Amino acid sequence: MNRLFLLLFSMLFYGLFSCNSTGKSTGTVPPVEKTDSCQLDPKNTYEVYIPKRSAPADKLPLLVIIDSHGSGKFALDKFKQGANQYPAVLIASNLIKNGFEDYERAISVLIEDVRQKYPVGKTVFMTGFSGGARMASGYALFHPVNGLILCGALANADQITALHCPVISISGMDDFNFVETAQYLFQEQSIPGNLKIELTNASHNWPDSLMLANALGLLRFSCNDVGIVSLPVSQLKAYCQNQLSGINSLKQQENYLNAELVARNMALTEPFNRDKTFAETYAALKNHPDYINQLNRVEKCLQLEMSLRQPYLDDFQTKDSLWWKNEIRTTDEKIKKERDSFARNMYKRIKGFWGIASYTLCKQAVKEQNAEALNRVLSVYLMLEPENPDMFYFSSFPYYWKGNSVATLSMLKKALKSGFTDRSQLDKDFPESITSKLHYSLSR
Repeated sequence: MNRLFLLLFSMLFYGLFSCNSTGKSTGTVPPVEKTDSCQLDPKNTYEVYIPKRSAPADKLPLLVIIDSHGSGKFALDKFKQGANQYPAVLIASNLIKNGFEDYERAISVLIEDVRQKYPVGKTVFMTGFSGGARMASGYALFHPVNGLILCGALANADQITALHCPVISISGMDDFNFVETAQYLFQEQSIPGNLKIELTNASHNWPDSLMLANALGLLRFSCNDVGIVSLPVSQLKAYCQNQLSGINSLKQQENYLNAELVARNMALTEPFNRDKTFAETYAALKNHPDYINQLNRVEKCLQLEMSLRQPYLDDFQTKDSLWWKNEIRTTDEKIKKERDSFARNMYKRIKGFWGIASYTLCKQAVKEQNAEALNRVLSVYLMLEPENPDMFYFSSFPYYWKGNSVATLSMLKKALKSGFTDRSQLDKDFPESITSKLHYSLSR
């Protein structure tokens, strides 16, 4: 009898222990990272990242990421730090990229697919880089979006105001698109009330993960949607303290321009503006002589830069490669030796402008099948960006037009190995006799 009693007791104890252990194991949901595709459009593929959650039923905000080159995995990795700190489901499109005409429909299909499959609430944030930023803001003009992080490009004031959600602009001071953000720096009354500006030196690239995490944190804390997991008050306090520390660090580095912008963002945004320190810091910084001096230097450099853009465009048509070689070398020396950071950033922006002008003029020459114009621009493009995949891609056309398939394939291989990813454009530009040989040679 005693043995039977002990056996029953041990079975009961084991059962209770097993139930409790199972409950604990399902209490925390591990992170998920995968590639998925839309049920309504299998070509519409996307990368997914879901951070660790405390419970399976937890609903998180959705952050839709649009990279200008459709590099979903690369862009997604930039935001994982932010998603882990300020939980959000990350979705990065592999399909939508520069020149994708039906992007609004593709984004709508993507969001609907995600809502059917993953633990997201109604809150939708969007972010994009360069052309991706333009598509993100374009989509948000006609669809409900709760916040935008726009990197490397920005809409005009009327469009920003019409968005009716927080818009965070992160712009490189050495980015050729800097002027799109800089216009809002000089007259405070011209800044749309929903626009938050941060500056970096990322050139024309995605900002670093820490800056993107701070931007996501701002959107998460300022969003009042009750349908998603809320962030603890202790984390809000830590966020505010980190921002104050960041402002003080920028001041110590004598970077008063960036310090003033961070203080402004916090002073004019709920719930951060409950801490009066931000308003006091903002008021002090915008009247600080060093801030005023830095702003004036930025304005002076921008005025010079903009006065040079049209003449440089004309120089693509009128100056030979020797002249360009000297101009590029002189500008590189100025970037290397210039001690004033504002002037140095101006020279970097000018060089970046040459690069985007080369891309645009090459694209136009290909469309017109103008070999002379294409070769003239390519001679500059090669000196500017000798490893640029688009430059290699455009370089294949003169050979293709001459019927030199060997040289055409060689250039296309260089383009793909250097990072050219637009296979659909390649298949559109070249016949199957070329593309099939290219794909076969790369698969060997």
